[in-house]
Amino acid sequence: MKPALLTALLLVAVSVAVGQPGPRAPERLAWEQAGALAAPRAYATAVTLVTGEILVVGGLDKDDPKITSVTSELFDPLTGHARVLDQRLPGRVNHAAVGGAGGRVAIIGGSVWIGDGWAITDRVDVYLPYEHRWKEGQPMLHGRTGVRATALKDGRIFVTGGYDGPRLIKTSEIYDPMSDHWSEASPMIEPRGDFSIAALDDGRVLVAGGLFGRESIPAVSSLYYDAQRDRWSPGPDLLSPRVLQSQAKLPNGDVLLIGGQHAASNTAERYDARRGVFEYAGTLAVPRMVADAAALPDGRAIVTGGLVVTAGPVSFDPSARTELWDPATNRWREVAPVSSGRAFARLISTADGIYQVSGVALGEQAQARVERFVWH
Repeated sequence: MKPALLTALLLVAVSVAVGQPGPRAPERLAWEQAGALAAPRAYATAVTLVTGEILVVGGLDKDDPKITSVTSELFDPLTGHARVLDQRLPGRVNHAAVGGAGGRVAIIGGSVWIGDGWAITDRVDVYLPYEHRWKEGQPMLHGRTGVRATALKDGRIFVTGGYDGPRLIKTSEIYDPMSDHWSEASPMIEPRGDFSIAALDDGRVLVAGGLFGRESIPAVSSLYYDAQRDRWSPGPDLLSPRVLQSQAKLPNGDVLLIGGQHAASNTAERYDARRGVFEYAGTLAVPRMVADAAALPDGRAIVTGGLVVTAGPVSFDPSARTELWDPATNRWREVAPVSSGRAFARLISTADGIYQVSGVALGEQAQARVERFVWH
């Protein structure tokens, strides 16, 4: 072979080798142990603080004679350790924990154990992260349990619907965590509970699905609340009635609704914030309710745990299976399961992963183990 031709062939071979990287390693999508809470908790709430720690409040441990937990704790994702805060709070479940103005977190309403039964509370407790302490806030205007709440753009906290006992309610109110003041807001069009609530990027609040009316009918309807005008208006219909569904707010402002009780348990739908409509978002491998969901920074979302919905009565055997939704394909696929099944858990998104906190396992056992979902 002539030297000039050999040199040319070598140059082509080198350029191809340099210009074309080898096969990409498959993406790792997995759960890993991230630490533990100071005590097992079921039906607790959890929220990320401005400090990066995760605040966990309330819930119960069925093996604890006190029934509900009067403690709160801070879980540090960097160390995997939790520390119990000194101040005691009323033990409660079915409450809300929402971060608002000034990084303050309000623990709102819920059910407390008094004597030998549950009672609804209007109690509000506010955590001050920069002062590392709790303070009791002004009570709600309307005590409620099954609390649904979300932060508005101005840092106030909007609360609506839920239960005042066996009945659904439609009252609404707004809390300012900086001034510690509640103000009455327009009530919903009809009483509603067990729905999804999300603050939209345009400043409105979206309420979707749940049970509504005196007969507690599964809802296919949604509502918008405009805080600037203090006005409710009808929203688009869902594709299916949904109760106790999971929700994930996506980075582009859309809202993903996943599973739920009844016929919608194995499907998902996405609220298109730009067009103001609900669209089909794939079929789940596991029909589930009271699961938990979270969005990934790239627009994908996961759902994990929950109770498996079958044709017969729902069995309290929480699922460990995890599914990933990809907006590019509008499909779900199973990924690595969590170590043990949980229902009523909390998924908390941080900069380094999605953390599963609290929850109820088989036998209705409260959970202390914290796991982190990672992708890379």
